[in-house]
Amino acid sequence: MDVLKLGTASLLAVAFAGALLVRDQPASEVAALPLPSVCGDVHSDHGGVSMQEHLDIMAEGQSEEIAALIQTMEPMHSDMMRGMTAADFQTAFVCSMIPHHQGAVEMAQVAQTYATDPWIQMFAQEIISAQQVEIAEMQAWLARRHQ
Repeated sequence: MDVLKLGTASLLAVAFAGALLVRDQPASEVAALPLPSVCGDVHSDHGGVSMQEHLDIMAEGQSEEIAALIQTMEPMHSDMMRGMTAADFQTAFVCSMIPHHQGAVEMAQVAQTYATDPWIQMFAQEIISAQQVEIAEMQAWLARRHQ
Protein backbone atom coordinates (compact mmCIF):
# COMPACT_ATOMS: atom_id res chain seq x y z
CA MET A 1 0.00 0.00 0.00
CA ASP A 2 1.49 3.35 -0.95
CA VAL A 3 1.88 6.25 1.48
CA LEU A 4 -1.00 8.30 0.00
CA LYS A 5 -3.48 5.43 0.38
CA LEU A 6 -2.26 4.71 3.91
CA GLY A 7 -2.57 8.40 4.85
CA THR A 8 -6.06 8.63 3.37
CA ALA A 9 -7.15 5.46 5.16
CA SER A 10 -5.75 6.79 8.43
CA LEU A 11 -7.54 10.11 8.03
CA LEU A 12 -10.83 8.37 7.30
CA ALA A 13 -10.38 6.10 10.33
CA VAL A 14 -9.79 9.09 12.61
CA ALA A 15 -12.84 10.93 11.20
CA PHE A 16 -14.98 7.82 11.66
CA ALA A 17 -13.76 7.38 15.25
CA GLY A 18 -14.58 11.04 15.98
CA ALA A 19 -18.05 10.60 14.55
CA LEU A 20 -18.59 7.54 16.74
CA LEU A 21 -17.60 9.51 19.83
CA VAL A 22 -20.27 12.15 19.28
CA ARG A 23 -22.98 10.27 17.39
CA ASP A 24 -25.01 9.47 20.49
CA GLN A 25 -24.97 13.04 21.76
CA PRO A 26 -28.10 14.92 20.76
CA ALA A 27 -27.10 17.56 18.24
CA SER A 28 -29.40 20.01 19.95
CA GLU A 29 -27.23 19.90 23.10
CA VAL A 30 -24.17 21.07 21.19
CA ALA A 31 -26.02 23.47 18.91
CA ALA A 32 -27.80 25.18 21.81
CA LEU A 33 -24.69 26.05 23.79
CA PRO A 34 -24.44 29.80 24.33
CA LEU A 35 -21.36 31.75 23.31
CA PRO A 36 -19.11 32.64 26.24
CA SER A 37 -18.98 36.30 27.34
CA VAL A 38 -15.53 36.69 25.74
CA CYS A 39 -17.37 36.52 22.40
CA GLY A 40 -18.91 39.97 22.81
CA ASP A 41 -22.02 41.57 24.19
CA VAL A 42 -25.21 39.62 23.53
CA HIS A 43 -27.16 42.89 23.65
CA SER A 44 -24.98 44.84 21.25
CA ASP A 45 -26.79 46.60 18.41
CA HIS A 46 -25.85 45.35 14.95
CA GLY A 47 -27.54 48.06 12.94
CA GLY A 48 -31.03 47.96 14.43
CA VAL A 49 -32.47 45.93 11.56
CA SER A 50 -34.32 42.80 12.54
CA MET A 51 -33.04 39.85 10.60
CA GLN A 52 -35.92 37.83 12.04
CA GLU A 53 -38.39 40.12 10.26
CA HIS A 54 -36.60 39.51 6.96
CA LEU A 55 -36.56 35.77 7.55
CA ASP A 56 -40.25 35.73 8.46
CA ILE A 57 -41.05 37.47 5.18
CA MET A 58 -38.86 35.00 3.27
CA ALA A 59 -40.62 32.06 4.97
CA GLU A 60 -44.13 33.31 4.11
CA GLY A 61 -45.74 31.09 1.52
CA GLN A 62 -42.92 28.54 1.60
CA SER A 63 -43.37 24.86 2.32
CA GLU A 64 -42.98 23.78 5.95
CA GLU A 65 -39.54 22.32 5.32
CA ILE A 66 -38.19 25.39 3.49
CA ALA A 67 -39.62 27.68 6.20
CA ALA A 68 -37.89 25.55 8.86
CA LEU A 69 -34.60 25.81 6.99
CA ILE A 70 -34.96 29.60 6.69
CA GLN A 71 -35.61 29.91 10.43
CA THR A 72 -32.22 28.34 11.24
CA MET A 73 -30.51 31.46 9.89
CA GLU A 74 -31.32 34.11 12.52
CA PRO A 75 -29.61 32.64 15.59
CA MET A 76 -26.58 31.76 13.48
CA HIS A 77 -26.16 35.19 11.90
CA SER A 78 -26.81 37.18 15.08
CA ASP A 79 -24.32 35.11 17.06
CA MET A 80 -21.76 35.25 14.23
CA MET A 81 -21.97 39.06 14.29
CA ARG A 82 -21.74 39.06 18.07
CA GLY A 83 -18.63 36.88 17.86
CA MET A 84 -16.97 39.44 15.61
CA THR A 85 -17.08 41.95 18.46
CA ALA A 86 -14.54 39.96 20.49
CA ALA A 87 -11.42 41.86 21.54
CA ASP A 88 -8.84 40.14 19.32
CA PHE A 89 -8.88 38.65 15.83
CA GLN A 90 -8.30 35.02 16.77
CA THR A 91 -11.03 35.04 19.42
CA ALA A 92 -13.39 36.87 17.04
CA PHE A 93 -12.71 34.25 14.37
CA VAL A 94 -13.44 31.33 16.70
CA CYS A 95 -16.42 33.10 18.31
CA SER A 96 -17.92 33.63 14.85
CA MET A 97 -17.17 30.11 13.64
CA ILE A 98 -18.94 28.42 16.57
CA PRO A 99 -22.41 29.73 15.61
CA HIS A 100 -21.59 29.12 11.95
CA HIS A 101 -21.04 25.45 12.79
CA GLN A 102 -24.06 25.41 15.11
CA GLY A 103 -26.13 26.73 12.22
CA ALA A 104 -24.88 23.85 10.07
CA VAL A 105 -25.99 21.41 12.78
CA GLU A 106 -29.44 23.02 12.93
CA MET A 107 -29.78 22.97 9.14
CA ALA A 108 -28.77 19.30 9.10
CA GLN A 109 -31.37 18.56 11.78
CA VAL A 110 -34.02 20.12 9.54
CA ALA A 111 -32.75 17.96 6.69
CA GLN A 112 -33.04 14.86 8.84
CA THR A 113 -36.61 15.81 9.71
CA TYR A 114 -37.82 16.49 6.18
CA ALA A 115 -35.50 14.82 3.65
CA THR A 116 -36.63 11.61 2.04
CA ASP A 117 -33.45 10.92 0.06
CA PRO A 118 -31.23 8.45 1.97
CA TRP A 119 -28.07 10.23 0.82
CA ILE A 120 -29.30 13.55 2.26
CA GLN A 121 -30.17 11.79 5.53
CA MET A 122 -26.68 10.27 5.70
CA PHE A 123 -24.97 13.51 4.67
CA ALA A 124 -26.92 15.46 7.30
CA GLN A 125 -25.73 13.02 9.99
CA GLU A 126 -22.14 13.38 8.80
CA ILE A 127 -22.47 17.16 9.04
CA ILE A 128 -23.87 16.92 12.57
CA SER A 129 -21.10 14.58 13.72
CA ALA A 130 -18.27 16.59 12.16
CA GLN A 131 -19.57 19.96 13.32
CA GLN A 132 -20.09 18.73 16.89
CA VAL A 133 -16.44 17.69 17.06
CA GLU A 134 -15.29 21.04 15.66
CA ILE A 135 -17.57 23.04 17.99
CA ALA A 136 -16.12 21.16 20.97
CA GLU A 137 -12.58 21.88 19.71
CA MET A 138 -13.33 25.59 19.37
CA GLN A 139 -14.95 25.76 22.80
CA ALA A 140 -11.91 24.04 24.29
CA TRP A 141 -9.61 26.54 22.54
CA LEU A 142 -11.62 29.46 23.96
CA ALA A 143 -11.50 27.92 27.42
CA ARG A 144 -7.70 27.48 27.23
CA ARG A 145 -7.09 30.92 25.79
CA HIS A 146 -9.41 32.83 28.11
CA GLN A 147 -8.99 31.11 31.46
